Amino acid sequence: MRVMTSKFPRSNKPEPRSTGDFVSSLLRQEAFGGGVLTIALFLGIAWASLFSASYSHLTTASVFIPTIPHHIINNVSTLVTSLFMIVFFAAIGLEIGRERATGTLRELRSAIAPVVAALGGMAAAAGVFALTIVLDGNRSALAGWGIPMATDVAFTLGALSLLGGRVSKELRVFLLTLAVADDVASVIVLGATSHSGAVHSAGRAAALTIAALFVIALAFVVRRVAPFIWLFVILAIALWWLLAQLGIEPTLAGVVIGVLVPSGSEGTLPGPRLERIVAPLSIFLILPVFSCLVGGVNLSTRPWSHQGGLLAALIAARSIGKVIGILGGVALVTRLNIGDLPGGASWRQMIGAALLCGIGFTVPLLFAGQVFGASAALLAATKVGLLVASLLCGILGLLILARSSPAPSKQSDADKIS
Repeated sequence: MRVMTSKFPRSNKPEPRSTGDFVSSLLRQEAFGGGVLTIALFLGIAWASLFSASYSHLTTASVFIPTIPHHIINNVSTLVTSLFMIVFFAAIGLEIGRERATGTLRELRSAIAPVVAALGGMAAAAGVFALTIVLDGNRSALAGWGIPMATDVAFTLGALSLLGGRVSKELRVFLLTLAVADDVASVIVLGATSHSGAVHSAGRAAALTIAALFVIALAFVVRRVAPFIWLFVILAIALWWLLAQLGIEPTLAGVVIGVLVPSGSEGTLPGPRLERIVAPLSIFLILPVFSCLVGGVNLSTRPWSHQGGLLAALIAARSIGKVIGILGGVALVTRLNIGDLPGGASWRQMIGAALLCGIGFTVPLLFAGQVFGASAALLAATKVGLLVASLLCGILGLLILARSSPAPSKQSDADKIS
């Protein structure tokens, strides 16, 4: 879609960086952010384990926001997951918009492989989880079938950065696209399957739904007529409020509006300008706070002792289901000749990359909070299972990639991209 550049007059400010420089910088931020996120997660676990009373006191402290349903936000933990995380999902929406305009998603053939791989990985992970739980007989955990579906962008790229120049930029972008796709799809599944507890009359529910659709339609109009950043921010807040009223996962508003912000190679467009603000805020503040305050679990209580089946299901779903689904999706599109492997990547490298996609904590915790929120035992065991599965997949994935990749290139990532 063409955007009238005349609406964004040039100023005397320095020329914006090129798209290649921006993407290179974003990849470095994501990789470094993975380290920050890891530190925050282990700080949360240490805090919850060593000083459980103060951790519980903070995370369960009551929070009240007028007009927001109590089941959506009622304490510090739900404030972080249901409000602050809109920034994270807005960053995802902006990434999708940028990739559609100038990156991998611009051409269907380039986009189809990571998207199909993401859907395959989600389906297989959910299937392996459900099968393991049924075999174990712990039917109370079956509601968590959606927990192992999503991949963490920051954690995965952070792990990948340990290999330096051994991994091609094309494979990194493939993983970025895959992780973004299954994050979005997982949140959509969460929004469609979670039970909010909200009770509305048919008339009120219809009015709220119409209002939400109107806000989305208005975002399309704003995109074409007056694409100012502040208008998109207002629309995102309005859509968040409406989704919260409807009992739908409100952070979806960030993705929906983020995708509609005009993006492209011109630094004066709202998309790149907003992403330069939202992405670092998400990577270095929102996600670490989320990991620390939501991911903390008291290990001294040995939450895994009576939940062996749940732990086995999460580990199997991540290390086996995710890998089979991703490789199967890529094999399907290449077999049908509708997509390709990432440039310079071998099938052995794809196995390592698929294992890295088994790293996931952020969106899986959102899902776990919804389905296991009433069971402290299941929720605590889920956190431990996700941590163990992520460590296992990360180590195995890095070992396979390191053994199957060429020596580090002397060329910088910025040079590769540009």
